Amino acid sequence: MAEAVIHSFLLKEGLWRSEGEFVDGAGKRVAVIGDAHIRHFPDKWVYEGVLRAATVPPTEHRTVYEIQPMAPGNFATLWTSKSAAFGTLHGRFIVVGDAILSAYESATGRYRGQDTILRRDERHYSARGTVLDGGKILSAWSFELRLV
Repeated sequence: MAEAVIHSFLLKEGLWRSEGEFVDGAGKRVAVIGDAHIRHFPDKWVYEGVLRAATVPPTEHRTVYEIQPMAPGNFATLWTSKSAAFGTLHGRFIVVGDAILSAYESATGRYRGQDTILRRDERHYSARGTVLDGGKILSAWSFELRLV
């Protein structure tokens, strides 16, 4: 039987630096850098993220997730986020093996997406994901997260 993976991203407080790229629906790539700050409170976990795109002019995308604390022994929990672009998003984090999966959709159901966050080691994760508008790809991404 495989040994259980202990996750340091999301399940523990921390500040992570991210670096990678976004790809828009037309396939145009743009470099991004950012931060993910995870804090745990008794009634919720807060994940504040900012990504800065190397565009002209530079653009910045901020996200705040409110996450239900994961109960001991559970492998999934719910989250919500408010976005200027997508409205309120509802999702679920699911911890399975070396991955933290997330599937989500907007309150209207128009936008939906997924993220896969793979543990490389306790200080390094790789994130891959996409967001869709109906059946149309809005963007996809690939970046690395490193604990500060």
